[in-house]
Amino acid sequence: MNYSNRISSFMPTGRLYQQFQRLAQLLGSDEREISLAEVADLLCCTPRNARLLLRRMQDQGWLSWSAEAGRGRRSRLVLLDSQESLTRRRLRDLLSQGQLAQAVRLAEDRLDLLTPLLIEQLGQATREGRQILRVPYYRPLPQLLPTGPMRRSEIHLSRQLFNGLTRRNEENGEIEADLAHHWECLGPCHWRFYLRPAVRFHHGRELGVEDVIESLLALQDRPLFAHLARLESPWPRTLDMYLDSPDPLLPHLLAEPVAAILPRELKGEAGFALQPVGTGPYKVAANDPLHLCLAAFDDYFGLRALLDEIDIWMLPDLADRLETHLQLGRDRPELGTMRGESELESGCYFLLQDDRSGSLQDPVLRQWLGQQLNPVALMGRVTPELQRGWTSALGLLPHWREALPAPLPTPARLPATLVLACFNQHPEFNECAVAMTSLLAEQGIRLEVRTLDYGRWVSGADEDVDLWLGSLNLEHEHAFAPYAWLLGTPLLRKVWASQRPLWQGLTQWRASGEEPGPRALLARVQQQGWFVPLFHHWLELESRVGVHGVRMTALGWFDFRSAWLRPE
Repeated sequence: MNYSNRISSFMPTGRLYQQFQRLAQLLGSDEREISLAEVADLLCCTPRNARLLLRRMQDQGWLSWSAEAGRGRRSRLVLLDSQESLTRRRLRDLLSQGQLAQAVRLAEDRLDLLTPLLIEQLGQATREGRQILRVPYYRPLPQLLPTGPMRRSEIHLSRQLFNGLTRRNEENGEIEADLAHHWECLGPCHWRFYLRPAVRFHHGRELGVEDVIESLLALQDRPLFAHLARLESPWPRTLDMYLDSPDPLLPHLLAEPVAAILPRELKGEAGFALQPVGTGPYKVAANDPLHLCLAAFDDYFGLRALLDEIDIWMLPDLADRLETHLQLGRDRPELGTMRGESELESGCYFLLQDDRSGSLQDPVLRQWLGQQLNPVALMGRVTPELQRGWTSALGLLPHWREALPAPLPTPARLPATLVLACFNQHPEFNECAVAMTSLLAEQGIRLEVRTLDYGRWVSGADEDVDLWLGSLNLEHEHAFAPYAWLLGTPLLRKVWASQRPLWQGLTQWRASGEEPGPRALLARVQQQGWFVPLFHHWLELESRVGVHGVRMTALGWFDFRSAWLRPE
């Protein structure tokens, strides 16, 4: 290959972009005469390197350089590309290579340049023969460990990264084999599980029964797993589980995200929540505040995922839509039409009234607050975009339509101030809290809004809070899902510590399966004003023709394992 051919195949580097930007800043776009030595001084390099850089920039079409032979002779230099145009091109190159952090650094504060290019790059891509799907999201995802506090999207991602002994079929809701290929109940309090052979973690080590034992025993301090007495392995790849009390729903319990199996030597390591290691179909290749990259795990014990890579890009400027609206691909006619799915979430936005609050001991005040902060009144004070995505809730799930209490007059005494806590990085809570503030202000009550990180919010540690604003998405509508939420959420134990009929009733339901079950027990709490359902949200998923195998789950995402791309 001769020199000219080598130059024509050269791909511009970040350094070359920087050198051209330096020239553009110092010289502008006018034609001018300049010596090679002067160019070398501007670029802080030798004349020989300056000549090479100019040739490379000319090959890229950025400038025209007409060199004059002889020492001290001045040559003609014309910059053909503007600094902004070149920056846009460089940004596009970086984004096409998945280098989001570098693109953000290059753009600095020029979001007007970066945001359209980010949207343009979303959807399907191919790099070195690998099929990649780029998905937008609105907030970082630093907590991917299933044993930590998880929101809707973290729960979905945990299903792609980890496995439990059992799993729930998303199509029919049935419990299926996962790390355990079979199990049997040998007695009311004795179960046996048979583990799959040759299962590997993402870091290469083979799964052992010790990993299962340590992962499950670490959950004994949680109410959901308090009846777990001991675990033994009588034979290789065999696990015996002994309980303190009968649990006919044990296979359902072991399909919960928190029951995922972790490698025993890594689970306490610093940074493990950011880049955890599991046995699932995808592994974490990178995770930072701008970008989560999941790579298909070639040694997955099930069917290998069809997509090689899932790139989740954090686009906070699009937060108003990305909380509940997921779009795969660009809405451009030449790339094919977009098809969409939407359904009401299995859950709701809700308000909890804290029984530790002195003001809220008055049942009349609780009922009155629920009436003042009703869904219709709140929807009348938010933007039309939010109104279109909400529908009034009468219960935790869309088909739970509990009777409304009779209207009550204003209590004789109203509190001067109430404290409302919600979790941060949730774009709709801000508007909802503002609406609540204005409604209560009209009644002479000042609402102090406290925004917490999700871990602190779900812990319920703030004892001076009166009202808790939250949201819930369940993976399914089997009765075990609301039961697991009620018993497995520390906040609920704190705010309803005195609701003994609720906790005793849940324990009895789990042991016998007889009514009253989770719905009836929660309905009683709702009738007393402690639980106020507000809205059900419409979850939306749009995908372009060419992105196949996509079906929206109850969490508003799609199973990464089954998606695949038809080449453009």
